[in-house]
Amino acid sequence: MKKHFFPIVFASLLFSFLIIAVSCKKNNGQLQMQDLSPEDLSPRIEWALISDPYVACHKEASYESPVIASFRKGEIYEIKGNCTIIVDETKEKWYALEEGWIPSSAVKVYSNKLKAEQAKKNLK
Repeated sequence: MKKHFFPIVFASLLFSFLIIAVSCKKNNGQLQMQDLSPEDLSPRIEWALISDPYVACHKEASYESPVIASFRKGEIYEIKGNCTIIVDETKEKWYALEEGWIPSSAVKVYSNKLKAEQAKKNLK
C-alpha cells in the first residue's frame, strides 16, 4: 500500500498547484492605484452621488430659495451638513454641499468617496 501512496499524493499536489497557477491573472506588472486622499476614505465624511438627471442647488434648504448652481447625474460631492425641513406637512431631508443645498431625493449618499465612485460606474 505504501508504494501507491506517494504517486497519489504527488499527483494531487501537482493538480492543486496547477489549479492555483491557472486561477492567477497577470496585470502586465503594473500596480494601479487610484488618486485618493485620506478624506476620500474617512468614515466621518459622507459623499453625495447625484442620481437625478439635473439637480438645482439652492442657497438655503428650501425649494423657494434662489438657485445658485446646478448638478448633473453622476457627479460626486462631499456633504458638509444636513437638515430636515417640513414641506406640506412632510419631513424632507436636505444636504449642504460646498455650493449650496440639495434635496435628499436627488442623491444617493455613501460613507466614503471610493464607494460613491464605484456606484457611479453602475449608475444608469
